[in-house]
Amino acid sequence: MTIKETNFEQIQGDKWDTYIVLTDQNGLVDFTGYTFQMQVRDKEGGSNLCATASLDDGITVTGLGTIYVKLTGAKTAKFNTPKSKYQIVSINPSGDKETLIQGWFDVTPNVVA
Repeated sequence: MTIKETNFEQIQGDKWDTYIVLTDQNGLVDFTGYTFQMQVRDKEGGSNLCATASLDDGITVTGLGTIYVKLTGAKTAKFNTPKSKYQIVSINPSGDKETLIQGWFDVTPNVVA
């Protein structure tokens, strides 16, 4: 699998979700036995953890090679402005980690109460 660098625009406090489809040289990846982790931090390598997601807590395998990632508004409300760094990793049944996707959330403050 190749790391995919993708940036998103996000309003603080709005829900965020996306589908991620992953392939390798054999086609769609079989995620049987895999777990996943997502972290959103204040900056690249930052110590401020803004939000997390994991398998069955915001990340769901929806089919061969496809995961669905959803963060609630309560989680995105903790994102830093103007940017927050995110990374999603897979952990295979042997315990090996691999970054699937990473990038930035360009964060806009919520102005409507």
